Amino acid sequence: MKTLNIITLSILLGIATTPVLAVAQIKNAKTETVKIEGASTNCKNQIEKAANKNHESKLAWNAATKEALLTYNAEKTSKDEVLKRVALAGFDNEIYNAPIDVYQSLDKECQYKGEIKGNTHQNKVAQDHATMDHSTMDHEKSMDHSTASSSSTSKLESLYNHYFAIKDALIKGDTKTVSAKAKTLKSAITAVKMGELESKEHDVWMAVMKDLNTQVTTLVSAKNLESQRLVFSSLSDTIYKLIKATDPAYTVYYSHCPMYNDGKGANWLSKEKAIQNPYYGSQMLTCGANKEIIK
Repeated sequence: MKTLNIITLSILLGIATTPVLAVAQIKNAKTETVKIEGASTNCKNQIEKAANKNHESKLAWNAATKEALLTYNAEKTSKDEVLKRVALAGFDNEIYNAPIDVYQSLDKECQYKGEIKGNTHQNKVAQDHATMDHSTMDHEKSMDHSTASSSSTSKLESLYNHYFAIKDALIKGDTKTVSAKAKTLKSAITAVKMGELESKEHDVWMAVMKDLNTQVTTLVSAKNLESQRLVFSSLSDTIYKLIKATDPAYTVYYSHCPMYNDGKGANWLSKEKAIQNPYYGSQMLTCGANKEIIK
């Protein structure tokens, strides 16, 4: 009997200390309580699998409270990054909404909003509308979601305009204007409200927003024209993904310079069909070719 008690006690202690040991393996640990939607304990493994990453993040989700204890290495990742992975796995949370198609692919016992049918974007609008705190809304200033969805102008249009302004400044070799427009673009990115994006834009935005923020931050701090142009090449690839999801009301030309970056090449976007190369400016203004037309 004593032996049994000792074994039982050892097992219980082992179970009790397992989470502590797991957290102890995460350096520079920061712990926060976060809100994650889910229908039942059947969702627990999926949520935690999406959030957990060896030596970076550990999450324990409670099905009853819809709250989770998140511990992460603040030097390697962030709450934002972890909750982005959770959303991409199909679970709405306090920062991100899950893509509708991913949500629909969940097992039915995990579909916390029930079965969704009909137009994907309308469902997304309804979802965002339902989760808003209407008691804090300024109804006179807020835009009705049905009006927003019917508008032909993308909510990312200001980002594209700032991008085109940066491109024009690079053609002229104007480093000061590039820096100024990059700061404006950074502010425009912060102002984007995901709930107002079209369905396709929303999904792409979630996939690229981390890279986009990094690229624009780097562009703001770039010290010379060549550094600005190098960052612009990466930024162009990111904006391309977004604008493809937007289906703009105007024609956009996706152009390629084969010589830039020691022959590795680089792309850019323009509203003008005529080639004006932002990577060489007046040195080789017409170097390049249009490789795709987006409209």
